[in-house]
Amino acid sequence: MNDELTGKLVLVHPGLTHDPAGRQNEIGFIVNSDLADDAILVSFQDNEYASFTSDALLVLLPAEQIHQNLADMAYETSFPDLKALTQIDLLLRYGSGDKHFKALEMARDNKKIQPFCLDTLENVIAIKQAQNPER
Repeated sequence: MNDELTGKLVLVHPGLTHDPAGRQNEIGFIVNSDLADDAILVSFQDNEYASFTSDALLVLLPAEQIHQNLADMAYETSFPDLKALTQIDLLLRYGSGDKHFKALEMARDNKKIQPFCLDTLENVIAIKQAQNPER
């Protein structure tokens, strides 16, 4: 599981109450992880590194889940929020290049849609471990 996380894009939780690295709401990628100690090393665009726990990092939900969330909320949300989530959905499904980075930027910049397209790394790891208990 540690190897699967390497290279994964993450968003440092915007509501992080204790952030000694000062990286709230910044995007980086995982360069190393030690799940036994819940220590995730993240690199940022300025080539600086910081260590976080898995609950301090947000990741994109799978594209299928974002698409389903979009369909479920279509009549219950404002147009700007619906438009932002639609853009993320389309980008992940049909985009190319750095589509995950761009989608994460859009999610970062639209706080109201974050519950529909982001989850904590902690939850993602727990789900994967429940699906594959031998890992």
